[in-house]
Amino acid sequence: TYPSDVPGRPYDWSYYGPLSWPLEVAGARTPLVLFDPGADAPRLAFTRIGDTGRRGLFRLGVSAETGHPVFHLELPVYPSGGAVLDYTASLVVQDRVRARLETITGADAIHVRLRGIGLSQVLHVTLMEDDGTSWTNELEVDSLWHDYNVPLVTLSAGRGALLPEGFPGEWNYWVSPAAGRGGPGDHPRLDHLERLQLSLRREPGASPGPGQAGVEIEAVTLTFGGVARADAR
Repeated sequence: TYPSDVPGRPYDWSYYGPLSWPLEVAGARTPLVLFDPGADAPRLAFTRIGDTGRRGLFRLGVSAETGHPVFHLELPVYPSGGAVLDYTASLVVQDRVRARLETITGADAIHVRLRGIGLSQVLHVTLMEDDGTSWTNELEVDSLWHDYNVPLVTLSAGRGALLPEGFPGEWNYWVSPAAGRGGPGDHPRLDHLERLQLSLRREPGASPGPGQAGVEIEAVTLTFGGVARADAR
């Protein structure tokens, strides 16, 4: 029998199968969680820093406002000075998108709850499709917690990062839109969404020291029909 693999029938009086298979049932407009720090941090792939810096540089904390886990990400700074050009955390979200495939194209915005480590910081939020075409937006944040709502129509075709990263060096790091994609009239194909990428980059004219550039993120969700909840899980 299913799911307990116990001979007999579930409605027999002596049936004792103890196992179950819990699942979540979502409405058509229920926000889809793309990034939950507590559950997803171990699944992230990161930009490699040199030939030895293969582990992601991050830490988890707890929001003093909501009690939810938060993801602390800093722009790495070399010991000799100067920050890396790009530092990206990439998460495969294909399975959770497929679970909502019937309604995923009804999503209209990305909801991000975050704050900057310093007074001013830019986070690059990117949705990468399975053909490599990436759609991105820049969030300018300060040191206070805010809920940012990014309409999908404001995303523009850009570059994504190929992670996990090839070895050696940084060959083939950037991924450009697929042939024929990203031009006028094109738009994100959410039913082909494969990865969420969160990127920090060295901004022109900035020379941050260690711990001076970065963000803390509590959640990233896709919202449907304007429905957004900071506590969506």
